[in-house]
Amino acid sequence: MNLALWISFLTVSAVNIVTPGPANMNTVRRAVQLGSKRVIPTIFGNAFGLAVGGVVCAAGIASFVMTSSVLWSLFQWLGIFYLAGLGIKLLIKKEPLSSNSSADVSIRAKKLFSEAFLLAATNPKALLFYMALFPQTLDQERSILLQASVMILTYCGLSILSLSTYSVLADFLRTQLMTQERYDKFRQVSGMVLILFAIKLTS
Repeated sequence: MNLALWISFLTVSAVNIVTPGPANMNTVRRAVQLGSKRVIPTIFGNAFGLAVGGVVCAAGIASFVMTSSVLWSLFQWLGIFYLAGLGIKLLIKKEPLSSNSSADVSIRAKKLFSEAFLLAATNPKALLFYMALFPQTLDQERSILLQASVMILTYCGLSILSLSTYSVLADFLRTQLMTQERYDKFRQVSGMVLILFAIKLTS
């Protein structure tokens, strides 16, 4: 991959990543609840989910899934149900707001990681993004493995940078303005947004 193609991929990826979506919403919500330091597992869980999707696409498995209407529909609905389920959970389940960055609210790092990983790994749009760009940027005369690795690392690196920025801003909001009542309302709005994302995926 030459430099011009990489810059093009970097630009398009950055625009796609910073656009508000389920991963951004989930990270902001957790940062508001827990503080920016404690959502590091969330940020890396999302990046790992994106990396898995990239590897799947690069290996050609996603192409096989997309040629099968049954498998592709199953993958799409898996993502839709996970998003909708997470949104409903936010609407009905009460969560305490951490008063500081210490562990006064007990949520295991493993749970934060797996939550974000599943959110990224079951999002069909992330897979579609890879599938749309890989054929346009990969040079078949060069090492596909090396090119795909650069693209996946670039995309995941941008995701980590973006979500880290979101989490710091959310943490500032939490320490300056957030109360339990405001967090409850914020969580419910987040749940409604995730449900709307799920509904949008059905169209």
